[in-house]
Amino acid sequence: MLKLLIGAALFICCGYAGYGISAHYRKRYNLLVKINGYIDALENGISYLQNTSEELTKGYTGESKDDCAIILRRYLSLLDKGTFSKGDCFDATKTHLLSGYERQILADMLFSLGKSDLDTQLSELKNYRALFAPVTESAKQNYKKYGTLAFKLGILAGLAALLITA
Repeated sequence: MLKLLIGAALFICCGYAGYGISAHYRKRYNLLVKINGYIDALENGISYLQNTSEELTKGYTGESKDDCAIILRRYLSLLDKGTFSKGDCFDATKTHLLSGYERQILADMLFSLGKSDLDTQLSELKNYRALFAPVTESAKQNYKKYGTLAFKLGILAGLAALLITA
């Protein structure tokens, strides 16, 4: 009976580990999709509504509590502070879901917002979208491949542990 309980505990632990790995890939993909959505919202808001980046960012984050909203709220706090550096923007983009390169691109984008004329800013946003597009596509492929695989392998490893202990 004790072996069966240990096997069941191992099954649950392995399944949970697989789910955790899958959730990481899903959160990363969702974050990158939200960043691309933010770039779209900025382009539309700047070109048509001609709002400031602070107003557009507040409107985009709303009451959301996802990782992108957390990063953008940190950016809004920098805007409220007044003066800030690229390093401050880099610190605001701190998350385990982005690599250093991706964080640097996002920090550069946030730092450059509102510092140039309309046409230059729109062309910069298009460049940032072009930089994030392959990263987002790669995250989508990784989520489809490794995210589902990790969950399934976690369940299989748990079943194997259950069978071995029983």
